[in-house]
Amino acid sequence: MTSPSSRFPRLHRVGAGPPLVLLHGLGASRMTWRGLSPLHLQFECITLDLPGHGDTPAPDEPYEIDGLAEQFAACLTADGIERAHLLGSSLGGMVALNFAATWPGRVDRMVLCDTTPAFSEGMREELLTMPDVGFAHGAMARADLMDLAEEVFARTLVLCAEGADLAMREGADFLARSMPRGELAFVPGAERDVVMEQPGWVARVVADFLR
Repeated sequence: MTSPSSRFPRLHRVGAGPPLVLLHGLGASRMTWRGLSPLHLQFECITLDLPGHGDTPAPDEPYEIDGLAEQFAACLTADGIERAHLLGSSLGGMVALNFAATWPGRVDRMVLCDTTPAFSEGMREELLTMPDVGFAHGAMARADLMDLAEEVFARTLVLCAEGADLAMREGADFLARSMPRGELAFVPGAERDVVMEQPGWVARVVADFLR
């Protein structure tokens, strides 16, 4: 297990209610979640910038998804958050999945958006040839979280873009089928990034699922 720097990302809190931690996707930042602001009415929404994203600097050495999950766990502990709902997208979805399997007692319910447990060869090649490729790209390309899915006992909703390619659809279906309490829903009108393309729809469905 290789963790990023021990410098914890800063947590940003808004809203009131049960804690909901939101983990953004690759190449994004905590600002990804601005379109889901209606959730502030029902939850204390807690966001952060993952290493190498937004205001959190990149570490000096490569890391793995389990290292990110370990740092995330320590970050929550440092801020006194023992248990919360999780909402993760893409890279953040992989971190949330690893965290939920490793620390099951700390997760209430979970929503995963545009998340696959492992990338196909073609998807890995696409990921590693992106502009500005960095440590997060490598961590995602190397990740194989398929065996962890059956260890996630939190009730989990997997959201996949209706227009996603076959590999992403198969990955989402695998997660929902493998988790003891997994559910799958396809987001209408979305092609790749459900949070950015259909924020209103996602906010409504997430709020209903987490009640």
